[in-house]
Amino acid sequence: MVEKSKEPESSVRERILEAAITCIERDGFEATGIRSIAKEAGVNSAAINYYFRSKDNLLALAFESTLEQAFSQVLADMDARLGQGLRPKAALHQVLEVYFENATRYPRIAYAHFREALVNQNYDIPAVRKLNEFLDELSRRIAPDVPHLEEPRRRIALSQVWSAVYMFALLPDLYARFSPADFSQSEERRRFVAQLLAGLFGGA
Repeated sequence: MVEKSKEPESSVRERILEAAITCIERDGFEATGIRSIAKEAGVNSAAINYYFRSKDNLLALAFESTLEQAFSQVLADMDARLGQGLRPKAALHQVLEVYFENATRYPRIAYAHFREALVNQNYDIPAVRKLNEFLDELSRRIAPDVPHLEEPRRRIALSQVWSAVYMFALLPDLYARFSPADFSQSEERRRFVAQLLAGLFGGA
């Protein structure tokens, strides 16, 4: 039986969804189960089936929510800065710093998004589609500041920038012995983003 509560159903549902995201980041995708999510949310296991029908449905919604934050919010923030009069390079620098901070803070969420592609080489998944749609939109927005790059080269250069960010988010210690950068520090992230964008924009 689902626990009775005076709390609105929408609030309980949101709390369970947030708990699922917390558990994925804390424990990893494979170790996240109904019981751990229920405990984190402060509900019983039956509540998850009541509100989401299954763990798979809950995790799918968690991924959808975090993907929306990861990509749609970046575009919205980019547009807001462009609307304030910033050039594409300056606007992208600001939003990429925020994105990089979030990606390094929640690496297991980033991994969970692309787990199927990383483990099984299956690219027909929402995260891959969303990433490509996002980069397509972002490429259009930065075009005025990269006139030296024709569209195919611009797309490759932008892919290089995003790949570098993802690499350090997913595998933060991969280059620890070779280049011991600490990307938990805001100044280190700022310099890294500036270096990436210098390669993309050149002297723009």
